[in-house]
Amino acid sequence: MFSRKFLALAAFSVVLLGGAGASAGEDALAEVNATRAARGLPPYLRDDNLTAGAKNVADFRAQHLMEGHTGNDFGGLPVGTTASASGCAAWPAGMGWGSCCTYERWTYAGAAYAMGRDGRRYMQLFVR
Repeated sequence: MFSRKFLALAAFSVVLLGGAGASAGEDALAEVNATRAARGLPPYLRDDNLTAGAKNVADFRAQHLMEGHTGNDFGGLPVGTTASASGCAAWPAGMGWGSCCTYERWTYAGAAYAMGRDGRRYMQLFVR
């Protein structure tokens, strides 16, 4: 399992050192909400802490080319932050947003992606 300190250190290393070919996490809530709107669903409301966590985990997954969940995605959330669910995906660029939790009926969300050195977008979504 990944501890919060380990994920935070890994994310910091990605940003500071360039992540060995991985890009730093990019906020993606607008993309998630556009995907939801295409199905007639209401937008998620932004939660800055969930977004920070999504960036941390997207960075970690991109750096390690992890297609699925980490041992503990929730360990990437800022201390004191909780999420009800986590979704992820690793798709080639140009395929759009594809994580789980996108079409569910949550209220708050944080979403991010980071590009891996393999050209895939490592997407992460936290919701509550």
